Amino acid sequence: MRHRITAGAFKELRKRPGVMLSYFVLRRTLRHTAQFQGDLPGLIVVIVDKQWVGRFHRAGELLLSGQRQAFFNAETSRHRVVTIEGGAKRKVDLDVLRYSAQTIVIADSFDVLPAKARMAADEILYVDNPTSRHVQAIRKLTGRSKVDAETARRVANGSWDEIDALLCRQSLDKATYQTPKGEKESSVSVPKLSELPGFVSVRLWASELATDLAAWRARKLEWSNVDRAAVLIGPPGVGKTMCAAALAAELGLAFVSTSAGQWQSAGGGYLGDMLKSMRSSFEKAAASTSGALLFIDELDSIGNREHDSRNAYYETQVVNTFLELTSRDIPGVVMLAATNRVDDIEPAVLRSGRFERQIFVGLPTRQERADILSYHLGNFGSERIRRWTDRLEDFSPADLERVARAIKRSARSAGREVTLVDVEAGMPAKVSIPEDVLYRIAVHECGHAIAATSCDFIKEVTIELADTIFEDRRVQLGGQVRYETKDLVMPTEDVLRAQIRISLAGLAAEEMELGNKSTGAGGHIGSDLDSATKTARLMVATWGMGRVPHFHADRRQLERSYRLSGETSEEIGKILLEEWRNVKDHLRLEREKLLRLTSELLVSRTVRLNPDG
Repeated sequence: MRHRITAGAFKELRKRPGVMLSYFVLRRTLRHTAQFQGDLPGLIVVIVDKQWVGRFHRAGELLLSGQRQAFFNAETSRHRVVTIEGGAKRKVDLDVLRYSAQTIVIADSFDVLPAKARMAADEILYVDNPTSRHVQAIRKLTGRSKVDAETARRVANGSWDEIDALLCRQSLDKATYQTPKGEKESSVSVPKLSELPGFVSVRLWASELATDLAAWRARKLEWSNVDRAAVLIGPPGVGKTMCAAALAAELGLAFVSTSAGQWQSAGGGYLGDMLKSMRSSFEKAAASTSGALLFIDELDSIGNREHDSRNAYYETQVVNTFLELTSRDIPGVVMLAATNRVDDIEPAVLRSGRFERQIFVGLPTRQERADILSYHLGNFGSERIRRWTDRLEDFSPADLERVARAIKRSARSAGREVTLVDVEAGMPAKVSIPEDVLYRIAVHECGHAIAATSCDFIKEVTIELADTIFEDRRVQLGGQVRYETKDLVMPTEDVLRAQIRISLAGLAAEEMELGNKSTGAGGHIGSDLDSATKTARLMVATWGMGRVPHFHADRRQLERSYRLSGETSEEIGKILLEEWRNVKDHLRLEREKLLRLTSELLVSRTVRLNPDG
């Protein structure tokens, strides 16, 4: 899928506001899919309002091709948009679905989908209403009068017939907002935090906050004594936004959701527009009579006054305004933010009195994976599905929700309630690892383990080997080593060098035993080579462990691609080279142990060691 469109395509959108709105909504609906993020093949069904099918069809063509004039041939094109409507006389050729690498099916209801289309679909998605920003953008681009955020919100929240009628009306001052006869205003029921599985790390703070809020509402506690702000820290997909909404429901607070990105895109994107939008979010939360939870996503995008960039003035003004707003004592307003890059956040934002409570939300445990999947299947029963969910290592709650959709799709296509047969059918496809690759992985992981057991700060080492990997996941582990370490309050240079040797040992074992290196030690953040290089950089540039003790930058500056001198870079390379040679020498002495351990791992798939073992 194309993330950009040509000037000609944009010109068409400006002339066809309905298609433009469909394009905006379709992009937002598909943005979390593998086809959109990774341009992967697959079939996605999108269910839209019957009167908007034609517009969404054209929007799908523009999204797939990015061009105004694109040739979609069923036999040769990589992309295809297919429309399925109830009552249509023309029968849909399902061969079209089979041959296209990327296919979007636009349907006006789930019931009109043929069984084959339901089974083939990677995703079956229902479009949500547009956002107020979509309405404002379209009116601006089509030369209509400007409308305020509240008016745009009312248009966006209407039925699709109402949106059709009001979107391009020249003036909305006297517009009547009415839900058409026979339709009901939609409402989304948000579960309470206590009803959701997972989020164990959040529950203690949530419980304390609930107690404090009850005391404050009873006028037994001053608002200044309420622990009323926190940051959720965790990787994408762990459910930080869902957690925030569920917490608001649990506490009986209005949920006001915003993000740094929304503030930055307000108006024309100028500084004044952003600051106005930021203040508006805080004012909206303060105006709630029942109290509010103000959720701020992408906290790391607020800016940082320590950044040395062309945007320093802009970032300074934004951060200063944000600090001013978060320093205010607003009774009844709880602030909750989210980030996946806490080190990029301005330190003043995290100081006491602002977002002082930092809560890590990680990937779910084995039991939590079962609980989450069971929840999405309608409380199917965690223990019944543990044998499947135990194999879903590193799956986030968002991944598990996608698995649940596949399971329910299997049940729907068979016309039944979810069964264990559907659970099996909905599991992500796996492929076997070839024997030669499996042997290389085993050698690699055992190299790490042998290097680790020679270190006195390691208490236990566990090596795990998998013989299958998921077909549709990019970065995944065929094997891994987990270390139980002693507390390292103040690591010494010897300890840090040992950590570098452990990181490099897998690659060294491959080279020694197999005669060459593979890509398994690098290629992504968090890899062996990334870990070793980061440690060496910190040693020289931050901790003064180079030839001359010197401080160049702190950890956060280094991780933001701080430019080091050529001499400093040479010292970093020297440390890596020395430990690379040291770990290879060590593995040569332990070659017999390496081969024995590799054989044991290939048989048992899991091996535990301690430094004396």
